[in-house]
Amino acid sequence: MPVEAKPLFRPDVLRPFLQAFVPPPNMADSKATLAKWATMISTGRADKFKEQELLPDFLADVFCSVLGYVRPADDPNRFTISREKRVQVDGKFADAVLGHFRPGTEEFIVAVEGKAA
Repeated sequence: MPVEAKPLFRPDVLRPFLQAFVPPPNMADSKATLAKWATMISTGRADKFKEQELLPDFLADVFCSVLGYVRPADDPNRFTISREKRVQVDGKFADAVLGHFRPGTEEFIVAVEGKAA
């Protein structure tokens, strides 16, 4: 028996936010960047590379260019993405960490771990 699909968010709650939404000026660039990665993954081209070969470009393109996270080279006084950080919980390295980083303070929000396409 099929299950009725229900929206994740109520339309009446989203409507005012969507009506007030102004697309960022780099929307066309962001779409092109995401389309490039979608094509690479969907065609299997990404499978021909090791994670280490693709991950730095993927993180820079998607997290920095599209989503707007700031790297240490962009602003050493306040950045929001850091690569190869040791995670305190188990002492292992995460491929990237999202958070708030300032000189002398590090607030980890999310660990990002890349895997095969």
